[in-house]
Amino acid sequence: MRSALHTFMLLLLTLGLAACAGPRYQSTYRYDAPTDAAGRACLGKCEQKMTECREQCTTKTQACLKDLEPVLDERYGAALNRYAAELDRYRQELVHYELNLSLNWGYPYPWWRHGFWPYSPWPAPYYFPPVPPVKPSRSAEFERLRQERCDADCGCQSIYDACFLACGGKKIPEMRCISNCPPN
Repeated sequence: MRSALHTFMLLLLTLGLAACAGPRYQSTYRYDAPTDAAGRACLGKCEQKMTECREQCTTKTQACLKDLEPVLDERYGAALNRYAAELDRYRQELVHYELNLSLNWGYPYPWWRHGFWPYSPWPAPYYFPPVPPVKPSRSAEFERLRQERCDADCGCQSIYDACFLACGGKKIPEMRCISNCPPN
């Protein structure tokens, strides 16, 4: 029975490791531009639309970032207030923890009596000290707000794709190997 279990576990381990070493693929698109002059002129307009869309997106994002300042001050102040409350609670828990250690509570036996065996399989004390709170940073709050409010996709790529296809171009999906690629 034991050898069958060993064989099964070895087989599972081998299959698991083999699955980790397989190739990874990423789906991409290849754009085939139209070859006629009218199609190329149309593509120039598509490029212009794409540039305008990106400029508008940049302008919108910068305006959004400027509008974040008052909200950032408010959120950072609230985070500092939460931190102060958590720090007070942490200090109380730390005093309680140190009191328990000084009274020898949480240990398997008192210091004068170790029982029949001086060994205990669990490390003393049986509970751990409290975890200190993490101080908030203004930059972390700014990043959180920026991701919530200003990191919206402007949709420029979909506009370009529609224009590209309308001009007679072809958008061809491809699968490309990006790691652990087999030799050709």
